[in-house]
Amino acid sequence: MQSLHSIVTTPGTTLDVFTSIPTKKSPKPTLLFVHFWGGSRRTFSALASRLSADFPLILPTLRGWGGSIGPDDPAAYGTTDNADDLAALVAHLRADNALAGLFRHGNGIIIVGHSMGAKIAQVLAARGDFGTGTLLKGLVLIAPAPMGKLELPTEMREQQITAYSSRESAELVLKDVLLGSDVGAEELRLLVDDCVDGNDHARMAWPAYGVQEDYEALLADGSVNIPVAVVVGGLDKVETAERVDEKVVRVLEKAGASVTVTVLEGVGHMMPVEAPMELEKIICNFVEQK
Repeated sequence: MQSLHSIVTTPGTTLDVFTSIPTKKSPKPTLLFVHFWGGSRRTFSALASRLSADFPLILPTLRGWGGSIGPDDPAAYGTTDNADDLAALVAHLRADNALAGLFRHGNGIIIVGHSMGAKIAQVLAARGDFGTGTLLKGLVLIAPAPMGKLELPTEMREQQITAYSSRESAELVLKDVLLGSDVGAEELRLLVDDCVDGNDHARMAWPAYGVQEDYEALLADGSVNIPVAVVVGGLDKVETAERVDEKVVRVLEKAGASVTVTVLEGVGHMMPVEAPMELEKIICNFVEQK
């Protein structure tokens, strides 16, 4: 059963959410997908379609992007604002009897976070929003942004602030920075659509202050005592393998996580679009081994 929902999470915020419940009763955890800065639930369409026969799926579009509405407050689009939305979303879905199949068998949730979405996922895990070890069973972090503060050079930060200001600039960023392989004209058009479809607050928040938000203090010893799969693109110019190892993998291991790392060669930052088949295998193996 596949459904679209408009779900109010906090005052002024309504999320556009896609859910999918398999017709067969397979005891699989629910996958909650969290997209990158500039994306929407559509970022995971190809990957989700490959997983939908076996896994319950929740695909929200974050506040201010695509069909989701966010508050008229430029300071209300930070990492914890998005994390609060997702915690409220899961609570809402769990209380909806019509969607009980999303959480059948008590197999919990695995959060699949991409880039900015991976930072949000780490915050949810570190805060214990879903009860680490009870409802939350693991994380799959794709090209993950770190929990810690990242100081960008002024010129680079200004370039990012205007990256999605027009279709032309968004396409240039996708081709020159985010993509490591050719995804075809139609997929590129859809990616551009999403990048320019954010409201001004959502488009500016990540480069203006989101990357500088520092939540490493949440990662006390044992705070993320769950398995974590980290996936890095071999051609990623944004979150390189070296940076991810230093700023994400080692930090999570110190916090108690059991981390495995996979490098996908020949692809860049946009792995959900560039390599959905490979990510499907990684997620399925992760679930079987955890």
